[in-house]
This record gives sequence, C-alpha cells and structure tokens, in this order.
Amino acid sequence: MKVALINASPRGKVSTSALLLKTIKSYTPTGYSENTAKSEANIDFVEIQANKEKLAAEQIQKLKQADTWVFANPLYIDSLPGHLLSVLEQLQEECRESHRVHAVINCGFYEAAHNKTALRIYENWCKRCGYKWCGGAGIGGGGAIGFMTSVPFDKGPLKAIGKALEKIAHSLQMQSEMENAFATMGFPRFIYILCAHHGWKKTAKENGLKTKDLYRK
Repeated sequence: MKVALINASPRGKVSTSALLLKTIKSYTPTGYSENTAKSEANIDFVEIQANKEKLAAEQIQKLKQADTWVFANPLYIDSLPGHLLSVLEQLQEECRESHRVHAVINCGFYEAAHNKTALRIYENWCKRCGYKWCGGAGIGGGGAIGFMTSVPFDKGPLKAIGKALEKIAHSLQMQSEMENAFATMGFPRFIYILCAHHGWKKTAKENGLKTKDLYRK
C-alpha cells in the first residue's frame, strides 16, 4: 500500500507538521516482515510538500498513485491555511480516483478541541470529492512541540500526543477508520502560557523591541 504524507505547513520541512508526520511514519512498519500480521498492510511512503497554492504535476501524479493521503497542517483561525484550501480545490478537480484520507492538525491554543471545525472541513471535503474520510487527530499546544525535538513521544509531556498519532499509524496499518483523536501537552495550561509569553518577549528582544512594544495597537 502506498501512503502519501502531505506536509501542508507554510514552514515546510522545519515545521511542527513535518515532525508530526515523521512520528506517524516511525510508528508504522514499512516493507515486508514475518512479524507483520496478514491483516496489516506493508506501507511504502511518499512525502509531499504542499506549502504553495498549487501542486506540481509530478506531485499530483504521486498522489494519484497513493492509496491513502495523510495531511498535516497548522490551524489558521479555526480553519485551514489559505494555500491549502487552494490545494484541496486542485485535488478535487484533478484527482478523481478514490482515496483514503487522514489529517493531523496542530494549533497554538492549549486546548486540542479548537481543531474540531478544521477536521470537519476535511471530512466534508472528502464527501464532496468521493474520498473516504478515515479520521484524524487534533493537537493542542502545537507552539511548544517544535521546541521539544529531543523529547520522546511515548513518555513525558508528549505522551498523549504520541498516543493520538499512534492511532493514525494503526489505522494506516489496518486500513481502517478511526474516531477523531484529540490530545494536548502533558503539563498545566498556565505553564504553557508562561512559556509562550517568554518566547514572545525573547523574540521581541532579538528584533530590537521591548516588551511594551508587543502591546501596541
């Protein structure tokens, strides 16, 4: 089975979305193994960068050949990034084949529930196109994940997020559907906010600004 990992973050390969897709891939066995159950699929992955308003012809061809698509993107105003909406319109026009679709969306808010509407957008798009919506994951606290690249996803503050990603990986292996999973950081909300404030102040200082400049109107 061929699975396309579609990174739809404007930040491309250095994004949180890229890290989440990499983690899903790490949870999924590839190629033949005597230990792989007959009901599980051997998966060949292809990676697609979708950080522009239109995919190239060779990217479209790779997507046509994939059985399953896994999108990853940040949340923009309770929705999908504008360039991604253009990509979805392009796929609707150019990819008439039946495909299975998963998505993982991360938001800067601590609460993962903010991603519900965006996941519904994917689901409704699949119905419009005749694709099979197979479920996704909404991740809260996405603003911190990129700063925790040395922290494993199977323990500590990222454990719940790792479990949500593992559900997608399992669904890929079994070629099954899943309920949307929601997970956030494994530490209190106030700590997340304190860290975010520190980050903003640090960035302001690096750009020659003072903390009070962040409150300009």
